[in-house]
Amino acid sequence: MAIKIEVAEREDGSRRTTQYDIDLTKCIFCGFCEESCPVDAIVETRVFEYHGENRGDLYYTKEMLLAVGDKHEAQIAKDRAADAKFR
Repeated sequence: MAIKIEVAEREDGSRRTTQYDIDLTKCIFCGFCEESCPVDAIVETRVFEYHGENRGDLYYTKEMLLAVGDKHEAQIAKDRAADAKFR
């Protein structure tokens, strides 16, 4: 119940995500979403920018999540490369 996903079909028959929202008040950070994502679009990182003073501050939309990812893209890539060495 922590993640809400809506998709739309593209002209070529593939699907694209139109809405991806995470309610961090419901998320237990178990990592199952990362494990089940078929395209590695969901990754757990050491980025701790997901905070808020009010309940509404802990509801992240697709655009908000992409902005955090863009801001930390280099560090995330570096960490993922380091993790791949141990798999």
